[in-house]
Amino acid sequence: MKKILKNILKIILFKKQGDRYSDNSQTKKMANKFLSFCMGIILVIQNYLTWGPRKIYQAKNIAKNKNRKLYILAIMKNEDRYLDEWLYYHRAIGADGFIIYDNESTDNSKSIIERHSKFVDIDYTYFPGKSKQTAAYQDAIERYREKNVWILTIDIDEFLRPVNKIDVKKWLFSFAPNVSQILIPWTIYGSSGHKKRPIGSVINNYQYHSGPDFITEYKSIVKPELVRKAFMGGHFYKAIGKIVNESGKKLWYYPYVLLLGSRPSSKNFMAVNHYYCKSMQDFNDKISRGDAFNYENNLRDFTEFKIQDKNEVLDHEAQYYLQEICRLKQLDEKNCKS
Repeated sequence: MKKILKNILKIILFKKQGDRYSDNSQTKKMANKFLSFCMGIILVIQNYLTWGPRKIYQAKNIAKNKNRKLYILAIMKNEDRYLDEWLYYHRAIGADGFIIYDNESTDNSKSIIERHSKFVDIDYTYFPGKSKQTAAYQDAIERYREKNVWILTIDIDEFLRPVNKIDVKKWLFSFAPNVSQILIPWTIYGSSGHKKRPIGSVINNYQYHSGPDFITEYKSIVKPELVRKAFMGGHFYKAIGKIVNESGKKLWYYPYVLLLGSRPSSKNFMAVNHYYCKSMQDFNDKISRGDAFNYENNLRDFTEFKIQDKNEVLDHEAQYYLQEICRLKQLDEKNCKS
């Protein structure tokens, strides 16, 4: 009965999978706000029932922004083709460290991590098994609860992009101490027409992305001491405290992309470049690796490729960090020789 009711509500309240564009209906927009508010109230009640007022008060009391470092959390499998660029890029924009879970890689990923570990803090954990994404994220939260860090959860095909080259640390410091979670919208990058895998870097080969009216998912930055539970595959955590978007606007709950009345998010300060498709050859490899969130029900197929293959806007902004990446590579090589 519960499953039937859930399916009925899904049909009524959610759009079809391919409908990623918003309309101008104010009625649907108001309905969206009301539904998000209701889900937010349920989350608050769950938090109080699980942790209780005293624990919540203590957690909020110690949550500060001063000197808080930025760590990037990811679970990966056989990503050596793109891992080196991903690590260098995030070092270039100011990441202080990485928390990486290796889900049974058989390639050269570990050697790449070991090389970068000489110059930046990388917390590496071999994490075998199927559908281990949520377990890995929860493990990271538990191990970092007492450390003064922000944790950004992304995949190896996702790059945090400061808009207009803003300083990531200054942006994070601008949020109030009671902010526990910041939701950053994706910018979906398409295949740029590549069927076979091109030679070169991701940020050079794929420069076309979705337009401003395409509704995308979000990725989350959290303070681990305020997180109660890992949820929704790194897109959202059940946390106490204030949830905001990248511009600081309060959100009651996760802004579901397909929920009735959903709208595109602002990208005034920060976005996550999601190179979801890359070439058709790359996407086929992604399907064969399986889904770290739900291995038995792999959501990756070429139907999704067609939905996400957006090549509407040419954008060179990520290329700004190429010079810093080159500088870091030269410095690493120099330090290795000395």
